[in-house]
Amino acid sequence: MLRSLLFVFLFALITSCTNQLPLGSPEITTLEPEPYHTQYDRSALQNLKWLTGVWKGKENGRVMEQSFLFHTNDILEVTRTVDGNQKASQFVIWKDGHYYFGQNRQWMVTWISAKNIRFDPLAPGLNPMTWSRVNDDKWHLLRHTDKGDETIVMERVDDINS
Repeated sequence: MLRSLLFVFLFALITSCTNQLPLGSPEITTLEPEPYHTQYDRSALQNLKWLTGVWKGKENGRVMEQSFLFHTNDILEVTRTVDGNQKASQFVIWKDGHYYFGQNRQWMVTWISAKNIRFDPLAPGLNPMTWSRVNDDKWHLLRHTDKGDETIVMERVDDINS
């Protein structure tokens, strides 16, 4: 008898907890998510003044060095050297209401804060990435891949007077 009462109680509890809308409720529709692009203005790049200088890290066992130099308040030059071989400089530039990075604007900046900047690729075969400040002498270059995030720890080598 006790089992029967327990079963009836549990059955009543389960059926009363269904997710049904009351009669007369407005219909719920599913909206397509909007692309994740936080609004920022042209002055937002100034949040990255902490990057100014030369930084060093290891990528796939090779020494990578990056230098960051502001030319104006909204142009940041990034020069990369791997194992002593300098590559062409790339720029973070303002165009049509957004910041872009790379040769031929390969990435669009989707958000900028005091500690982070996020780049989403516009060209096929590239991964999104985030530059994330840890402290005055360290930041992380995060490449967001299908296999998970790859982290390169960058440490300050020298300041550049901008």
